[in-house]
Amino acid sequence: MAFAGLRRHLFLLPVLAVAITLRVLMVHAYPYAFYFSDSRPYVAGAYSNIPYQIRPFGYSILLKPFVPGPLEPVAIAQHVLAIALIIAAYAFLIRRGTRPWLAALAVVPIAVDARELTIEHFVLAETTYVAITAAALFLLAWREKVGWVAAPIAGLLLGFAAITRTVGLPVIGLVAVYLIVRRAGWLRILAFVAPAGLVLGGYMVWYHMTYQVYAMGQYQGRFLYARVMTIADCPKLDLTAKQRTLCVENPPPEWKQRPDAYIWNPQSPVNRLYKGVENDKFFNEFATTVIKQQPLDFVGMVAEETSWHLRWRAPLNPSNQCAMDRWLPPAIPGERCNAVYYLDTSSPLAIPSATIKVPNHEGARLRKYAQWVTTPGPFYAVAVLLALFAAVFRPRRVPWRDAADALLFVGAGFGLLVASVATSIFDYRYAIPAVLLIPVGTALAVQRVVAASRRPPSAPSAGTSVETTTKAAAEHVH
Repeated sequence: MAFAGLRRHLFLLPVLAVAITLRVLMVHAYPYAFYFSDSRPYVAGAYSNIPYQIRPFGYSILLKPFVPGPLEPVAIAQHVLAIALIIAAYAFLIRRGTRPWLAALAVVPIAVDARELTIEHFVLAETTYVAITAAALFLLAWREKVGWVAAPIAGLLLGFAAITRTVGLPVIGLVAVYLIVRRAGWLRILAFVAPAGLVLGGYMVWYHMTYQVYAMGQYQGRFLYARVMTIADCPKLDLTAKQRTLCVENPPPEWKQRPDAYIWNPQSPVNRLYKGVENDKFFNEFATTVIKQQPLDFVGMVAEETSWHLRWRAPLNPSNQCAMDRWLPPAIPGERCNAVYYLDTSSPLAIPSATIKVPNHEGARLRKYAQWVTTPGPFYAVAVLLALFAAVFRPRRVPWRDAADALLFVGAGFGLLVASVATSIFDYRYAIPAVLLIPVGTALAVQRVVAASRRPPSAPSAGTSVETTTKAAAEHVH
């Protein structure tokens, strides 16, 4: 019996073997974790126990066991976490009745995607954010009915996910809608919402104790200002005199695809004229004014850049392509357009020294692998269409639960793509949640379409005995 059960899951074994092998190669090829500008404040927060004004503090909490100290274990821990996610996603799909081969196929993207491998090696919040969000969704969809234990735990997890990456806030709203559609009952919905609100509210109170402001951070206005500057037609907008000081005449062409330049470039008005975080509310007011007066331009921009995630290759200019290449395994760590090492520092508050640039033969092979193995954008487009089709295909033949769950996972994965584009920038880094969530939702959608396509068993004729019908049914199952 044990061998028969193991044989049933043979499809997972090669996927798991490849996933583990790739991550062992990453750790062997790159002896240090990778560093990005966001990495230092995460580590500094873990060391100083003070919330950061640009990024939320959730990831810093998880970094505490590793700080102070060398940060290579962070990369290793995140690779191990990804392996656990592969197993958990497979187990969830098997629990939901998905065929083993389909469940194994659904975890192939997270197992082999080169950007996924690289970002796991960065001291960045993405891997843990995906793990927390996926765990919450697995819990909610595990049983036929949303349980009294699952609802509050999922609320706590998604609340913590939102203070790990604030782009996750809309997922809480999506899950609330899902619970209403699933008719979970108002008490269970409240059991989900209350813990999530408690985490978010508690974080804002703690932030107020530090900075005397109730907020998740004080850079959201800057990010939204930068986002709308790519469409702002200042001469035609009805702006106050102070708001017009934020306009930029003839910005560099590369800023069109890199709106974050409006935040970090010294020539941006926010850095020349309004350096303090106390001006964040003013930046937010400017951004909302632009959106209100140019709503179609804003929607068009979000739709266009979201579509880049759905293409084989995004239409990036050279400077933006260089920034995207950072999320691939580096042939020479520290070289232009390559990830850099997070070298040991004298203090967790210090910026790491520059990486010594030397050829990395194992890294070069991984870089060549990355040129061929990333999750193709058209897959996401097909997945969204399939989830929508599963929701309306023969709804009376089979329960609608698989369709609702497919929409939950695909909606969360795709919604995070849209939210990141709408509030920040197009970046392959922000597509990492989609690498897991959308394939899981796609497997559920396929399962429902197949189930709805089957003919219901015909009723036995008057001359057919119950024993004969039962025997025939048993033979059909086996």
